[in-house]
Amino acid sequence: MTTETLTAPAETGIPAAPAATSNTYSVLGFVLSILSIPTGMGVLAIAGVVLGFMARTREPAYATTANWAIVVGFVSLFWWVALGLLAVGALLPLFFTGAWLTVL
Repeated sequence: MTTETLTAPAETGIPAAPAATSNTYSVLGFVLSILSIPTGMGVLAIAGVVLGFMARTREPAYATTANWAIVVGFVSLFWWVALGLLAVGALLPLFFTGAWLTVL
């Protein structure tokens, strides 16, 4: 073994690799998507999905987090839409029969 293999390589003048990109869009989209579940705010789910799609193009190293932001945002959005439609479907007969007047 020679000493050349034990010493640090000489400076070659090649620029260093760029720093790793941040995962701001993907994490923020994921957090907003998760927050939309208990709060029921569709705006947060939509923002999470949009940020997830932005993160997939701008942060390819963090595509998994971006995909989770998109999936959780869509699931939350469709859950709250389905729950709203179910509530409207349950209350619509009361409206047409006039039974809602007895509740007030």
